[in-house]
Amino acid sequence: MKPTILITGGNGFIGRKLTDLLLLEGYNVRVTSRRMPKHQPANPAVKVVRVNYDDVESLKQAMEGCQGVFHLAAAIFGFNRADFEHANVTATQNVVQAANQTPGLETFVHVSSLAASGYAEDKDHPRTEEQTPNPVSDYGRTKLGGELAVRNLKPGIKWTIIRPPIVYGKNDSGVSKIAAWVKRGLMVNTSGNGYFSFVHVDDLAAALVTAYKRPDTGGQVFFVCENAVYGWQDFITRMAAAMHVNKPFMPNAPVWLMKTAAFIYECTAWMTGIEPALNYDKVTEAIIPGHWICSNKKWTALTGQQFSSLDEGLKKSF
Repeated sequence: MKPTILITGGNGFIGRKLTDLLLLEGYNVRVTSRRMPKHQPANPAVKVVRVNYDDVESLKQAMEGCQGVFHLAAAIFGFNRADFEHANVTATQNVVQAANQTPGLETFVHVSSLAASGYAEDKDHPRTEEQTPNPVSDYGRTKLGGELAVRNLKPGIKWTIIRPPIVYGKNDSGVSKIAAWVKRGLMVNTSGNGYFSFVHVDDLAAALVTAYKRPDTGGQVFFVCENAVYGWQDFITRMAAAMHVNKPFMPNAPVWLMKTAAFIYECTAWMTGIEPALNYDKVTEAIIPGHWICSNKKWTALTGQQFSSLDEGLKKSF
């Protein structure tokens, strides 16, 4: 029987897909949760364990008997820098500390973000792993802080950092929100004339498992994505085609309107506890004079992995 693996944030969109893939390969999977569900998963090879990311002992207990850790838990929304710092840096430091104290733990795969690296100034020159990171948002800066924490894993634990760009797929909350506006036939363009890289969740999950299994990914950072970039208008056009609807009317949003919308969304989130569709941090990323694009050449040269085209991925998503 294959070993047991712990996934932090395993109940999320990427985590669920990763869990399914690991189960197919015969692994036992533990999934961390801040709150215990009413029922354990039907598959006995999956166990949900309650953890407190502020408590190293809690994390050590969750890792006991595990050979590897996939660290996915993170915050993409926060009311201020401290919220991001707590979820993306302090929690990762605690997970790393627990891993360093867990006998038999050999492998650690950390899911970071293109935001930790920053944007590309030229659409013909995507970000590469060799470039010095230059994050522009609190989310990006704290995801980079999480990467730095991972580098403190003790010798003997192989670590790999994966930086995906926009992740999409079936039942993804982010793309699903966009799809709802596409169906309505009207949506505000908050992304200007920027270009973007994409990775389908199936391809990302496959890359994560590859990073876990291959010794030669150790001690390295990788972008994983399709080898193509798309303008936002093009992305929406392709999404509408995959959904078999007309492309929506898309007026450009001025910065003042985006900031006003972010303020309203954040106030609503503060009152309801529901994660907002837009916030000031995302506006900061949206108005940069560049492109959120990255190169997959380092990863594909090493692994040979092929990625779904955006059209192929969107067809699987709707």
